[in-house]
Amino acid sequence: MTGKKLLLKALKDRGVKYIFGYTGGAIMPVFDEMEKLENFTFVMSRHEQGAAFMAQGVSRASLSTGHPQIGVCMSTSGPGAMNLVTGIADAHMDSIPMLAITGQVATGVIATDAFQESDVVGVMMPICKQTYMPLYADDIEKTIHEGFYVATTGRGGPVVIDIPKDVQNAQVSHDYQFDPVAFRPHLPGYFYSPTPEREPLQRAIELINRSERPVMFCGHGVINSNAGQLLQKFAEKVNIPVAFTLHGLSAMPADHPLSLGMMGMHGTVEANRAILEADLLISFGMRFDDRVTGKLNEYAQNADVIHVEIDPSEIDKNVRTSVAINADVYRTLHVLLDDPMVTFKPRRRWLETIDVFRNVMAESLAAEIAHGVGTGNKLLMKTIIHQLSEVTQGRDLIVSDVGQHQMMAARFYNYQTNNSWYASGGAGTMGCSLPMAVGVKLARPDERVWSISGDGGFQMNAQELGTIMEHNIDVKIIILNNGYLGMVRQWQTFFFDGCYAGTPMQSPDFKLLAQAYGIPHRKVENLEDVTPALQEAIDHQGPMVLEFICDPTEVVLPMVPSGGGFEDMIVKHPQKIDKDLAGEGDAA
Repeated sequence: MTGKKLLLKALKDRGVKYIFGYTGGAIMPVFDEMEKLENFTFVMSRHEQGAAFMAQGVSRASLSTGHPQIGVCMSTSGPGAMNLVTGIADAHMDSIPMLAITGQVATGVIATDAFQESDVVGVMMPICKQTYMPLYADDIEKTIHEGFYVATTGRGGPVVIDIPKDVQNAQVSHDYQFDPVAFRPHLPGYFYSPTPEREPLQRAIELINRSERPVMFCGHGVINSNAGQLLQKFAEKVNIPVAFTLHGLSAMPADHPLSLGMMGMHGTVEANRAILEADLLISFGMRFDDRVTGKLNEYAQNADVIHVEIDPSEIDKNVRTSVAINADVYRTLHVLLDDPMVTFKPRRRWLETIDVFRNVMAESLAAEIAHGVGTGNKLLMKTIIHQLSEVTQGRDLIVSDVGQHQMMAARFYNYQTNNSWYASGGAGTMGCSLPMAVGVKLARPDERVWSISGDGGFQMNAQELGTIMEHNIDVKIIILNNGYLGMVRQWQTFFFDGCYAGTPMQSPDFKLLAQAYGIPHRKVENLEDVTPALQEAIDHQGPMVLEFICDPTEVVLPMVPSGGGFEDMIVKHPQKIDKDLAGEGDAA
């Protein structure tokens, strides 16, 4: 047995179906062996960054299937490995388990600036959960299995394994033995607390039963532990409204009576104002990042905080905690649901107050969506997303890119399917949607997948249309084209006196681009054509590109200014605010 054979044997033993990547000199031995074995479906991305996001898509989408898969990407050394960096850093920020395998130059020339040599371990160490460089063929199989364990245990994350070319070809020693079934990694200092302790749970229950104005938070940990249904049952049992982080969306139906929608910088009025007024915050699987909290010294000043989090380093990092429960969200909710001390309270006054918050923007948003067009009769993104939600009944899988359209998709799609929303959160990586949608579709082939991008983000990884073409992957592709980097333009409108520096964008003819890859395209400019175009994409067997020409002046509100608190939330466009000050409208 050689190192490359053991590598592929270990991946097969771990149930890997797909390997995404791009070959090259230092990883060629593994590719040669993989071709002979025919155990995997190799999906060649057109750029290594695309491979990393495809692997992410598999990991993210399969969490709720009952058969979770770990996405695997593979590249050669030097520039190949460096092109994986953005996708790996993105997975690290969003706690996505995945395995990246890179070729490395032969051990004899490491640190000599050999052709296509780079310090992969040094570069990757700060942006992943663990890095390895096995130097003997005997170590490879164990390293793969340990890498899977580290990536998936506790808080998930990417693991990078950098394998020198000569180690791939080397034979194992004559007395080599390894039993993957009996293997248990020896990792001193690696702690994992899946089950909650009784004492903090008891204090948490006491706070919940006593509270008058509680709010429950649903973070990415709920999705990652496949605990959405448990969270919904618990919310109904205690009658507490739920606010969602960007990554917590789709854990329970978006139109559930207890749903407050997304919280934070572009969250709903009802979510943010409820947090301001709350006397108790119950957080499940989130890290209280700046996009959620706003100004920290003003956050949750009058509320106790219960924080359920699998990673102990996140507890008390940003927000003080009254009760800390370092445990898996699924197990914690399971215990809470079975506890007879947990009680239901009507909380009528609190829920009536929240209904008042809901009505602050409800009428104006409904009117804007119904009108459907903005400046120059160009389409509104929120109307397109709303109509997509209506046509699909909120049941399809949505893979968003990053920017203004991402917030529109987060806010105005009525998510009904558990774990049906995917986006780059912590890193905010433009260009993630198209390749990630490939992995999502391969992980859940029987469900319809929509990739939604702006004209800016789409062009960052548009080359992955080649992968979609080659494998005929049925992804419905939406480009919301407003000719600008929309989110930056919105900030420039609000905070930079409308100086649109670096945001106007000239795009290619997306129809010709789609045709070059053999993918049908439809350009939509009129409101009455939106729903028929969406239905045409649904009816078409295979991938299709829909390009919608959108109003560049559209904004997504409310918005909490960077560095501000929830009390600074903007609920009207600056132009409308100016009219109000002139006595031409009602104050916010």
